[in-house]
Amino acid sequence: MSDSSSSKCCGSSGYAFAHLLLRLWVGMRLFMAGLDKFRWGNGPDTTFSIANYTDKKGPPISKLMATNSFLPESMCNAFGSTIGYILIPVGIWVAIGICTEFGLLAAGLVFLMLGFGLAALPDDTEVVSNIGLSILIVAAALVTAKAKTFSLDGILSRKKDA
Repeated sequence: MSDSSSSKCCGSSGYAFAHLLLRLWVGMRLFMAGLDKFRWGNGPDTTFSIANYTDKKGPPISKLMATNSFLPESMCNAFGSTIGYILIPVGIWVAIGICTEFGLLAAGLVFLMLGFGLAALPDDTEVVSNIGLSILIVAAALVTAKAKTFSLDGILSRKKDA
């Protein structure tokens, strides 16, 4: 079998598939991180509610973040109060692929915000391993964004051209 036949098989769709997988991963990761902010308990006793979110982010976390960073406690409290509500829509936005590049930029900035929040806590080992890797994945998704065949804006632009 020659090399030319294998390249004809998939053509340039490899970049489109890579972009789709990267974008779906980023969207799912953000959505699930946001959903987790509203979760309390494990197993069959798990509940999701706004009250759970309020209890989880509470003043002790804001105070700990303020103590370990240069930010005032009120700013840390504002961050904690809003991040869960930011994660979910940005995750959906990225997964669907509306204004793909801008959505991925927003996702990267949200990961940077999460990284700052984690770095402001005493045990910040997750910043490099988890958040740093997520930012690299967002960057890879941005690099492949020209092949956004399977995003909503890619589909809509094909219909416009037809």
